[in-house]
Amino acid sequence: MTQEQIDFVRDNMNIFTMSIRLTPTQTKMLFDTYNSITGENKKITSCGRCVKGVTNRILNEYNKTL
Repeated sequence: MTQEQIDFVRDNMNIFTMSIRLTPTQTKMLFDTYNSITGENKKITSCGRCVKGVTNRILNEYNKTL
């Protein structure tokens, strides 16, 4: 993870720990981070299950950097 991605996760921890409505900017950053980490090209979606899977993966990678 890049420092910018780590800062994003740290500054927006409520996205990863609570069920909240995401802004378009937050959604784009989530999927950009996910795609960077996994090498996939997952398209932005508002599907709750999909977003939860993305946030879980990002949070797991973030916890590895601590």
